[in-house]
Amino acid sequence: MKRPDVAFVLPALHGGGVERVYLDLAGGLAAKGFRVDMVLAKAEGAFLSHMPEGVGLVDLGVPRKLRLLRAYGALRAYLQERRPRVVVPVWGYLDAVPLWASWENGLPVLWVLHNAPAYLRDLPLPKRQVAVWSARWALRRAASHPRTRIGAVSQGVARAFSLFADIPEASIKVLPNPISSERIHLLANESLPLLPFLGEDPYWVAVGRLHPQKGFELLIRAFALFSRRYPDSRVHLLLLGEGPQRPRLEILIRQLGLQDKVHLLGHVPNPYPYMRRARGLLLASRYEGLPTVVLEALVLRVPVVATEAEGGLREALGNGSFGLVVPRTLEALAEGMVRLWRGEINLSAQALADHLAVYTLSAAVKAYTNLFEEIWS
Repeated sequence: MKRPDVAFVLPALHGGGVERVYLDLAGGLAAKGFRVDMVLAKAEGAFLSHMPEGVGLVDLGVPRKLRLLRAYGALRAYLQERRPRVVVPVWGYLDAVPLWASWENGLPVLWVLHNAPAYLRDLPLPKRQVAVWSARWALRRAASHPRTRIGAVSQGVARAFSLFADIPEASIKVLPNPISSERIHLLANESLPLLPFLGEDPYWVAVGRLHPQKGFELLIRAFALFSRRYPDSRVHLLLLGEGPQRPRLEILIRQLGLQDKVHLLGHVPNPYPYMRRARGLLLASRYEGLPTVVLEALVLRVPVVATEAEGGLREALGNGSFGLVVPRTLEALAEGMVRLWRGEINLSAQALADHLAVYTLSAAVKAYTNLFEEIWS
């Protein structure tokens, strides 16, 4: 068997946004004639059936318990045997494991950063201390390693990690994630499930895991303030997602008397029919690497109101050209909702098309292949 050109290394394919990105990239590279392996610690997850044609699946067979410790030996053995021309680790905050295995085997690496460093501080102790230390160590080593390149999904992420690890920002190459407009439109045209209210009342959507990162408490409080100021607006707020904050948010909704206005719909496998009919998308995240949901909303021509966040939010909105970015305060977010309700956010079709062209699969594949060629030269 010929050695793979590219080996993407992931824990599993459990259906997250990052997994979707790398399945798309793997398929795009395979279609261009590259030999691609998808190397999984364990071949499991909702996206396992989405493996693109021409991409090799490698199951290291590592069980979930103590997976990080057990994966190193199995991954090192794969790398020794197959010796891919470049390794792309996609292991979250503990990329140090596949990085070290690759370096030990003398293999080139492209390490892409997918979130702002603030997410490390959300981890529980003692995992937080280990993650911060290992991320700084790995970044500093990667920045000076002759056969390693560092990428980031946005300039905001590159800037933040440059400060975090005290490495030159110029050493981090921006590689935006691909967004499939065709798939989004196809899924958006599916039937809209029954809404949790009667009639044709307008609604806004917020999409994401119910986690402190996403700022849903701030969002609900700002919506309460908007609703008190404009009680006749009839606007509802749909929250699409599941997570540990659900009980806390349910209590907050009751305390604010918003049971008939704010609706927690849980995990929704296909959020696009909800997004397509929505009058706007709201985002109050504290940090975002590159908020895919914002780009998806723009694909569907849905206006966006978002609060300032560390990472790539502003870039996703064209530095504010394709949505409203407000300070991360209750008053500012409520005022942004007022402007959204009044229809003050306009999207220029041609300018928006030019903006989204940066995030196509073909553009992403070209950016990655250019960097691969640089690594291989």
